[in-house]
Amino acid sequence: EKKGQKRRRKMGLSKITTSLEEDKLELIRLNQLHKQRNMGQIQRAAKQSVKKKLRDDVAEGKRGAYYLKRSEQKRLEVEAKFEEIRKRGGSNAVGKALAKKRKKNLSKHTSLMPMR
Repeated sequence: EKKGQKRRRKMGLSKITTSLEEDKLELIRLNQLHKQRNMGQIQRAAKQSVKKKLRDDVAEGKRGAYYLKRSEQKRLEVEAKFEEIRKRGGSNAVGKALAKKRKKNLSKHTSLMPMR
């Protein structure tokens, strides 16, 4: 078999041979799709844990039934998200995620700065 034929078949790609560049683009697309799905799962798990915690608190009588402010809910979701990342990838994963976020914010900040 040709090199990569087995992998193409496993990924569900057609037998039609494509150029190397097209294959690389397809691989990048599939990797991005995979990352998006993982992040979606993490965010859903975080939201579920926040809602469960609120329901438990109401059931125990720690707090009355009320709706959180959007900022408070967002803060709890971010905490739960990083907790979920820590569960899945360890403390190094949290550090990587924070470094990535810092880098993104820094590049955004530098692009908005006026030129001298």
